[in-house]
Amino acid sequence: MAGHQHDTNPDIGPAFTGLIVGAIVIGAILYGIVLWTNARFAEHHKAEKKASISVVAPTVV
Repeated sequence: MAGHQHDTNPDIGPAFTGLIVGAIVIGAILYGIVLWTNARFAEHHKAEKKASISVVAPTVV
C-alpha cells in the first residue's frame, strides 16, 4: 500500500472566513428580524392599552 501524502489545501483559510462571515451575517439578519418584530408588537400593545384606559372621576364625599 502506498502512503497517502496530505497536501495542505490553500482554500481552507478563505473557506473558514466565509463560514464565519456568513454565520455573522445570518445572525445579524435574525437579530434584526427579532428587533423589528418586537417593535411591531410593542406598537400593537401600546394601541391596545391606550384603547382600554378608563377614566375614573373622583368621588365627592
